Amino acid sequence: MAISTTTRTQKLTLIAILSAISFGLMLFPQVPIMPGVSFLKLDFSIIPVIIAGYWLGISAAMWTVILRTILKLVLANEGVNTYLGLPVNLVAVVIFSVIMLWIMPYVASKNIGKSLLAVIVATIGMTGSAVIMNWFVAVPLYAQFANFDIAKAIGLSRYFIAIVLPFNLIQGIVWGSVSLVVLSLLKPLQHKFIS
Repeated sequence: MAISTTTRTQKLTLIAILSAISFGLMLFPQVPIMPGVSFLKLDFSIIPVIIAGYWLGISAAMWTVILRTILKLVLANEGVNTYLGLPVNLVAVVIFSVIMLWIMPYVASKNIGKSLLAVIVATIGMTGSAVIMNWFVAVPLYAQFANFDIAKAIGLSRYFIAIVLPFNLIQGIVWGSVSLVVLSLLKPLQHKFIS
């Protein structure tokens, strides 16, 4: 495994750089991918997390998520939307990246089938976690603290079937596809950083 020759300082530096990039991507205008549901937006802050995990291991991916989340809370806090939305996003990113990195070949490989399987299973896992987090966390807390009662405004069945499920399935496929493309493009840099 290539990581053994990477010094601890190099590893920590790379995690810090990827965390900063991930945080930066959270600041870019996020893309609403479903009409009429502007509060659910696609962001690409997971891509550096996947890079960290693929290059350095799952623990590096988790540190990248933790650091970018702290940066968001400290430097770009938007109040109640951050406090309520960030935990849901955090769980989605962790579930998706852990499943994807666990299934996907750990070292550079041309095994496209296994990589696609990783994207599909990670998407399903993340979608399941999004339903649970929305049901038990987001929906009741938004109703209590943000005066936005989804059950009254949209209806819970419609919200989960027509919004949460398709949004997360689309998001997972986009996250996985973009991650695979970026990893492929950065392969020369991977060999440079992880010798």
